[in-house]
Amino acid sequence: MFLRVYTPCLALRPFVREYTVMHVQVEGASGSIFKPFPASPDQCLYFYARDPVISRRGEHEAILNKAASIVVGPQATRVNLEIYPNHLTVAVVFRPGGLHALLGQLPMTELFDYSIDSSLIWPTEIRELNEQLALTTNYDLMAALVEAFLVRQFARQEISQQPFDKTLRWMAQSSQEHSVEQLADMACLSVRQFRRKFYEAMGLSPKTFARIVRFSKAFRLKEKNPKLDWLDVVAITGYHDFRHLVRDFKDFADATPTLLSEEESRHQLKIYTTFD
Repeated sequence: MFLRVYTPCLALRPFVREYTVMHVQVEGASGSIFKPFPASPDQCLYFYARDPVISRRGEHEAILNKAASIVVGPQATRVNLEIYPNHLTVAVVFRPGGLHALLGQLPMTELFDYSIDSSLIWPTEIRELNEQLALTTNYDLMAALVEAFLVRQFARQEISQQPFDKTLRWMAQSSQEHSVEQLADMACLSVRQFRRKFYEAMGLSPKTFARIVRFSKAFRLKEKNPKLDWLDVVAITGYHDFRHLVRDFKDFADATPTLLSEEESRHQLKIYTTFD
């Protein structure tokens, strides 16, 4: 298994948190591997440079996407990923609001709990980039190719950083709970202005985003530390009690904490611990 996390160049750091290249070749696997992927607050751009990854959702497992590159907004609903033995992903993890800055006028409500084929946004550029990624075996070059694409795209936008952008990043990192009034004050906006800008930049409400952030931290903490007691997870991630943790797992993963851990551990391939 190869896993490397790359820091973006200075020009992109206000918008991009990291790039991750992960290559896993599952020996002896005769078919696909199914992994649960519960709710996540991240806005991401994925490139699948080898075998495809198919995302499914719902009772009848309807296919959501199987493109070679996808753009994903914050996710409130669990999807199940069908992964094949030669799995190579180049992922761009944006800072909160970074994808909105990149896409300009595209409303983020269209990407909330949804993914789209990246080639629908950048037809020629994504086709060429997918071809380049498929042909190279140099992981560092893969990250460099993706970054060069992003530098070109961001150069086309007129962007300035505001207190609102810093507030978004703080919300993604903090374990403290704050009211919308407090967040609006941090962003130097009225409550109405803050709610409107939040929907524009993130596609969902501040309250839902904060819940998904806390849930995601709890799930990933347990995934990284399987022996950690769930009550310790509750304390570390700021839940009031275990009941609230269970509620969020049912809402955002369609499973209890124990059941989700059992589903996740059926195969050794880890697809969450690449991101902090």
